[in-house]
Amino acid sequence: MVPLDRILSAVASHEPEVLPEPPAWQAATALILTEDASVAGPSLLFIERTSRPGDRWSGQMAFPGGKRDAADPDLAETARRETLEEVGIELDDPVGRLDDVHGRGPLPGVVAPFVFSLPERPQLRIEPREVESAVWIPLAHALSGDNAVRYRYRGLGPFPGIRFDRYTVWGLTHGILTDFCRVIGEELPRPRFTVG
Repeated sequence: MVPLDRILSAVASHEPEVLPEPPAWQAATALILTEDASVAGPSLLFIERTSRPGDRWSGQMAFPGGKRDAADPDLAETARRETLEEVGIELDDPVGRLDDVHGRGPLPGVVAPFVFSLPERPQLRIEPREVESAVWIPLAHALSGDNAVRYRYRGLGPFPGIRFDRYTVWGLTHGILTDFCRVIGEELPRPRFTVG
């Protein structure tokens, strides 16, 4: 079990690699940590995106977040606004920021991951047009080798992933989770079997 105070200290002291502003778009995600008496150690909130035609992230697991609006003063506000819109959680200032991630696709973009901490697990208000479901995954579960998988998506892959119940975290979200673990001095285990 990784203590929450150690995680927050490591994130707060991390100096993120911030990529230059892209010509096409910027986005931000919120890694939300909380402790709960029902599990050992902290958990992270993940969302399952609603399936929509033409949406390349359709049905996939993600952290709350999305593209920056012109009205957002900074990317931390983008993460807070998107989290409120998607799951109804009001967030204070982030604990820290992880390294920026290049967004994939035909147009270049950047995703900025921010880490937030809550004193307890809040009530969620899911926006069904964007979010199918949400789930808290214990960090200890993600760090267990028993839950590391290789994931095939539409005939592509396999990609490294984390399996939790019916959910598989993979792709960009798995990459952000991998970087988060590196920052806090942990390492996601290598996949053992294939799903999907």
